Amino acid sequence: MKQYLVPLFSLWFTFQIQAQRTINIDSVIQAGISHNFNIQLAKNTQKVSENNATIGNAGFLPTADVSGGYTFQNGMSKTSFRGNIPDQEEPFASSQNYNASVNLRYTIFDGLKPMYTLDQFKVQASQDRMRYQQEIENMILSLIEPFYNLASIQDEMVLVKEKLKLTRQQMRRVEIQKKYGQGNELELLNLQTSYNLDSTQFLRLNLSKSQFIHQLNRIVGIEYLSLQDIIEIDRTIDLSLQLETLKKACIQNNKTLLIAQQNIRKAELDYKIVETELFPKLNTSISYGYAGSQNDVGILRSNSTLGATVNVGLSYTFFSGGRVAPVRKNAKIAIISSKISLDKIKYELTQEIIIAWNVYQNNIKLIPIEQKNVAISKQNLDRVTTVYRTGQINTTDYLQAQYNYIVSKNNLLKAELEAKKSAWQLYHLSGQLIAYNQ
Repeated sequence: MKQYLVPLFSLWFTFQIQAQRTINIDSVIQAGISHNFNIQLAKNTQKVSENNATIGNAGFLPTADVSGGYTFQNGMSKTSFRGNIPDQEEPFASSQNYNASVNLRYTIFDGLKPMYTLDQFKVQASQDRMRYQQEIENMILSLIEPFYNLASIQDEMVLVKEKLKLTRQQMRRVEIQKKYGQGNELELLNLQTSYNLDSTQFLRLNLSKSQFIHQLNRIVGIEYLSLQDIIEIDRTIDLSLQLETLKKACIQNNKTLLIAQQNIRKAELDYKIVETELFPKLNTSISYGYAGSQNDVGILRSNSTLGATVNVGLSYTFFSGGRVAPVRKNAKIAIISSKISLDKIKYELTQEIIIAWNVYQNNIKLIPIEQKNVAISKQNLDRVTTVYRTGQINTTDYLQAQYNYIVSKNNLLKAELEAKKSAWQLYHLSGQLIAYNQ
C-alpha cells in the first residue's frame, strides 16, 4: 500500500503534539476587555469625563490668588505748585511703588450657569460610561463571528479526519484483498482520489483556521490564540427568549438608545446655559494687602496702607450685538433634532430586533431537522458499509453515502452555531450582552 500513501498529509498525523489549551468564548472576551485598544481608549475618555464633573470645574467655587508688584523710576522731576509754595526740581529723582495682596473672587449670581454646567458635565460622564460599555459590547460582537467560524472550521476538520480514517480503513481492506487476488484496482484508485481530496481540504481548513486566529488576536489586542488551541463551544440554546421581552429590554438597556435619550438632556442644558446670558451678573471680590510708595520729590515723601478691600459689582448686558438670539434659536432646534434622532433610533432598533428574532427562530427550527438528517445519513452509511464489504455495491455508492453523512453532521454543527450567533445578536440589540456574558 506504500505507493498509495500521501506523504504531504501524513505530516499532519506524525508531528509532535504541542501543549494545548481549551479556549472558550468567555476567556477570549475577558482577554479582549483587558487588552483591546479601543476599550482602553474609551476607559480613558470615561476617566476624563468623571474628572471634569466637579463643582469646581463647573464654577461653583471662588477663585483665590496672591499678587504683588514693585516699580522703580529714576529721572528728571520738576513740580510746580499753586500759591506761595516754591517749585521743586530734581535732576535725579527716584520713586518706588510696591504692593502685595491676597485676593478672593466669587460670582454670586450669573443665571445659575454653574448648576447647568455641572449637570452637563454629569450627563457627559454618564454618556462616556455607557460608551465604554458600548465599546465592550462592540468588541464582544466583533469576536462572535470569527470565534464561531473558528469553531465551525474545527468541527469540519474533525469530520474530515473521521472521513480520512474511514477511507484509510477501506483502502487497507482493498489492499488485503488485492494481496489475495480479490482486490479491485479501480476501487483502490477511487478511494485514493477521495483520500487526496480530503487531505487537500484539510490543508485548506487549517489555513482558514490560521486566518481566523489572526483576526481574533487583532480584536483582542494580543497574541492570545494559537493553532494548537482547542475551541470549546457551549451549544446549549437559550429557548427562554421572547420577542416582547427583548423589545422592553432594548428600551431600558440599549446603550445607543440611552445615549440618544441623554442627548436630549444635553441639548436642554445647552439652551439653559445660553439663557443665562440674559440675566445680570453679580460679582464680588475681597482683597487683603499692603501697598506703599516712596518719592524723592513732592510733598508726600512716603505712603503705605495695609488692610482689606471689598468690592461688589453688578453688570447687565442689555444688547449683545445680536449674538445671543441666533444661539438660542439654534439651541431650541438642537432639542427638537435630538428628539427626532431618539425616535429614529427606537424605530430602527425595533426593526433590527424583529429581523434578528426571525433569523433566530429560523435557526432554532433548523436544528431538529438537521438532527434527523444526521440520524438518517448515519443509518444509511452503516447499511451501505455492510453491503459494500460484501461486494454488493461499488465504491462510488459507498463514498457518496460517506459524503452524505459527513455533510449532514457538518450542517448540524453549523446550524447549532448559527443559532448561538443569532442569540448573541439579540442580546446585543436588547442591551444585555455584557450581563449575558457575565
